Amino acid sequence: MERTLQSFKRQDVPSELLTGPDISRLYFDLVCDWIVVISSAYLMYVTPYWLYPLWAVIIAGRLHAFGVILHDLCHMNLNKKTLNIRILEIFSGYIIGKSANAMAYHHIRHHRDTLKDNDPYYNINKKCIGIVRFWLAMKKGLIFVPYWIMRTYFAPFALMFPDFRTTWARIFLQDVSGKNLSHDKEVITCAKEDIPIMLFQSLLFYLAVTRFDFLFYCYYYVIPAGGVFCIYRLLIEHEYNIVKDRSVYTMIESTFDHHTSVVEKIFVGPHNIGFHCVHHIHPSVGLHHLPKLRDWYLSNSLQYQEKYQTPVKLGWKQDLFGGIHKE
Repeated sequence: MERTLQSFKRQDVPSELLTGPDISRLYFDLVCDWIVVISSAYLMYVTPYWLYPLWAVIIAGRLHAFGVILHDLCHMNLNKKTLNIRILEIFSGYIIGKSANAMAYHHIRHHRDTLKDNDPYYNINKKCIGIVRFWLAMKKGLIFVPYWIMRTYFAPFALMFPDFRTTWARIFLQDVSGKNLSHDKEVITCAKEDIPIMLFQSLLFYLAVTRFDFLFYCYYYVIPAGGVFCIYRLLIEHEYNIVKDRSVYTMIESTFDHHTSVVEKIFVGPHNIGFHCVHHIHPSVGLHHLPKLRDWYLSNSLQYQEKYQTPVKLGWKQDLFGGIHKE
């Protein structure tokens, strides 16, 4: 296809559109998400049992949304976490077993090497559509959050035994570098950050077993569905073919915007994570600013216009589950 993009340089975008994460808006999103979770848990308790799947799915969507808030944090400077970053991390990440550092370890590398051989996400996902994609999302998603939580219980061993750190990073941080990480500072930091999460998860499980068995219904039985939402989103965000560069044109061709309507945002594309194409072109831009950035590309990038305004003519197709792919 002929390259019709009017601007191939990221710096051509007006600087006022390239704004980082907005802490105050992340706080607002976090509070709203927790209100929905607590309200749904209460309704789960007082309404007829046959409504349980409805409240469970709503809570699962907010657990997914917590991960998206943590995603915005991982694009910030984590070398010296401010109090605001720490609070947001605790209330969005601990409940899903993830620190901002652990997410940043694989996610920043994913942006740095998107759809290249050393992209962590390319190594664990594959190109698929329709029912195959749905099945893969179910198979991997059901254990996704429990897998995150399990990582924290191996963190003390990674701290105590340097030789174990490489294995720990390969398994739980999606490291694909092939390097010896026995004394890697980033891996050590991730392990340290996992200790309070491990303690929180241990306390939560203790309370569920001894005092509040309702936690099983509103949390432990729900987190697999949250993982399914997350894995499905990862599978539809990329073409999953090897690319040679990270140019604007390549990112438009290989990454996808998806689930950007109000209803779709509730479960699959919360907090503007569905504006994924422009997020990959400008990963440092906060999620709250992506809609305006997308509008700019729709007005100034012919390639972007062709993909999202006239997709049928270019061989793009939206499947039953909202994903976009080439026919």
